[in-house]
Amino acid sequence: MASASVKRQRKRKRIDTDGDPEFQVAPMVDVLLVLMLFFMAITSTEVLKKNKNLQLAQAKEGKKPESPKGQIIVNVAWDGINSVAHIDLDGQPYLTPESMEGALAARIKQNPAAYVLIRADKDVQYSNISDLMSACAAAGIGTVSFAVLTGGQNNTAAPAAGGGGTASN
Repeated sequence: MASASVKRQRKRKRIDTDGDPEFQVAPMVDVLLVLMLFFMAITSTEVLKKNKNLQLAQAKEGKKPESPKGQIIVNVAWDGINSVAHIDLDGQPYLTPESMEGALAARIKQNPAAYVLIRADKDVQYSNISDLMSACAAAGIGTVSFAVLTGGQNNTAAPAAGGGGTASN
């Protein structure tokens, strides 16, 4: 009898000591796929906001913004044939800067710390930029930055820091 109870105890000991947890791969893969989809969605949203046809102005001393969060990107393209500026906010075209005041006010209401990043073609007339900055002020936006090319390079864009509607050179 003693030998049967000893065998059961040994068997129980083996089961208890063999209890190392097994690494689960499937949940790890699921989490990684969800993260990958999340970052792909964010990246494509940011890329859609930028108009690649713009030829930005160059600045010797442009500075990168402290925080890219909360950017309201406004693209201003110049049509030299018709002498007209084409303004868009998040892919939505606007005929005049004044017509986008409501959309800017709604965006700043969602995020009071947001600022406007103006990506203007280098040939855009100053009066168009001035009107756009006035529309930003009317919408309650106090910080405006400009995207420029830095260091004489033609393919890397860095927004120049500007506060309160002015750009620093």
